[in-house]
Amino acid sequence: MKKHVSLMLAVVMLLSVALYAQPDQGGMGMGPRKGRQQLKDLLKLTPDQEKQIQELRYQHQKDAIDIRAQIQKNRLELRKMISEKNINEAKIFQLTDENSKLQGDLKHSAIKHFLDVYKLLDDNQKVIFAKHFEKFGGEKFMKGRMMQHIKDRQMGKRGMGAGPGPNNF
Repeated sequence: MKKHVSLMLAVVMLLSVALYAQPDQGGMGMGPRKGRQQLKDLLKLTPDQEKQIQELRYQHQKDAIDIRAQIQKNRLELRKMISEKNINEAKIFQLTDENSKLQGDLKHSAIKHFLDVYKLLDDNQKVIFAKHFEKFGGEKFMKGRMMQHIKDRQMGKRGMGAGPGPNNF
């Protein structure tokens, strides 16, 4: 029984690591600042729009930091249980479920940020904005990012990169 619980705990830990693909400031492509600046240039934002988008981005990042911190605290608690050999099955499932929900919250926040920015744009800007992000939402692009993420993990790098995307504008 103890062996079964230990194996289950190891699987849970591996899954939580895989689910926690957190962007960092390095990564693929042209980099977050260059991509963001390129999009700003294409959109020809007004100073007021730039200010509003900057505030939205600040709030989105602030919220994401809080969510990621809670995920890390939950992981730390799981590690502590393992190291102290104090395995509580109910607590493991609770923390795992909470981290899954928090990951969903991060994705929801990124989509909300994208839509909030979109609402600030005029009709011409919306067309440019949508075309720019169209190439980032395709299955082929996501598969490529996942493969790069796996390679980065194997090389000891963290995250999937913060290239241009809805939560990096």
